[in-house]
Amino acid sequence: MTEVANHQNDGWCILVDKSIASAIHERLKDGDCISEDFVIKDLGQQVAIPVKNPDMISGLEWFDSESFQFSKMKLEIKKSNKTPAQILATNIEKLFLTNSTILTQEMADCLPTKWELFGDLALVPSDALNSEEWHIIRSENDTLYQEVWREIATSLRVSRIARQSKIANDKLRSSQVKMIIGDSGEVEFTDNGVKFWLDVTKVMFSSGNVTERHRIGDIDMSGEIVVDAFSGIGYYTLPMLVRSKAKHVYACELNPNSIYALKKGAELNAVSDRLTIIEGDNQITLQTLTNIADRVHLGILPSSENTWPLAIDCLKQSGGIIHIHMNVREKEIDSFVEYCLEQLKHYAVKRDFNSIQLQHVEKVKWYAPHIRHIVIDVSIS
Repeated sequence: MTEVANHQNDGWCILVDKSIASAIHERLKDGDCISEDFVIKDLGQQVAIPVKNPDMISGLEWFDSESFQFSKMKLEIKKSNKTPAQILATNIEKLFLTNSTILTQEMADCLPTKWELFGDLALVPSDALNSEEWHIIRSENDTLYQEVWREIATSLRVSRIARQSKIANDKLRSSQVKMIIGDSGEVEFTDNGVKFWLDVTKVMFSSGNVTERHRIGDIDMSGEIVVDAFSGIGYYTLPMLVRSKAKHVYACELNPNSIYALKKGAELNAVSDRLTIIEGDNQITLQTLTNIADRVHLGILPSSENTWPLAIDCLKQSGGIIHIHMNVREKEIDSFVEYCLEQLKHYAVKRDFNSIQLQHVEKVKWYAPHIRHIVIDVSIS
C-alpha cells in the first residue's frame, strides 16, 4: 500500500555488499532487471538495488544465492521528470500494448493533458476520449474503453471522473458536464481556507479566477455591508464572509442549483447568519437593495455594464467601493478604464456623489487571445 506522506512503497530489491554494488548494478542494468520506480537504498554495509523480477534474476548465470539475497521493503519512489499528463499517456500506451491494440496518434491527442481536481473527482476537457476513433473503440471494445477511463482515474489518483461539455445556451448558463466514472457530481473542497460545495453536473466553478478570489478575500471588509450582484455558488461571496470578515453579504443569484450550492457552502463555513440570498433576476432584485451597501461586487463576464447604475444605487449615501469585472482587449484597457469612470460619474451625479476615484486595475487572466479578464476597483463618494 502506498504511503503518500513519505512517498514510499513496497518493492523488491537485491541486497548487495557495497564493495561490489557498482559491478552488480551494471549487470542488472544490462539485463534490464532494475526497477526504475524506486531509489537505491543505503543499508550501511549493503545497498538495496530495486529490481523488477527476482525469479528472473535468480536464473542468471552470475547469480549466487549464497552471496545475494532478495528482500521486499519500503523504498522511496523515484521522482519522475515526466509531467502528470506524460505519465498518464505512458500508462495508456502500456494498457493498449497489453491488449494488443494500436494507440494511434489521433487517439493519443485526445488523452487529457489538463484537468481540474475537486477532491476525489477530476473534471477533464470536453475533447477527452471524444473523437471518431475513440467512438469506434467504445463500440467495438467497450471493455478496453472503460479500462482506459479507469487507468486515467488511477493516474490522476481519483475515484470519479466527469467530462466537460459546452455550457447550455440558456439564461442560467447551466452546466452540461457528464459523469464518466461515478454516479454523483457532488464535491466539497477547500480553497485558501474557504469551503465550497457544488454539483459539477449542475453548476460551474470558475477555477481560473483563483487569484482574484484570493485577492478579494485579502481585503479587510470588517463592519461592511456587501452586495454581490452575481454570486453563483459563492465564488466571491464566501471569501468575503470567511476571510474578509464582511458584516453581511446580500447575494443575488438566479440559478436555483447555484443557490442550493451557496447555502451548502455557507453552512460548511458557519456564515449563514451573515448571508442573505436574494433569488431572481438582479435587474429587478438590485432595485430592492438601494442605499444599503459599503461595497458592491459585479463578478460577471464578459460585461457587467448593465448593472453599473444599479450598483451605484445600492451604495450608502456615504458612498463605497465597486468591483467591476470585464473582458477587455489588452491594448484597450487604459481607454476602457477611462470610459468606465466617465460612465460611473454620469450615474453617480444622480445620487449626489461627486468623487469617482480609480483604486486599482487587476489583470486576472487571459480570457481569449488578446483579451483580458480585468477587475476595476472604484471608490465613489
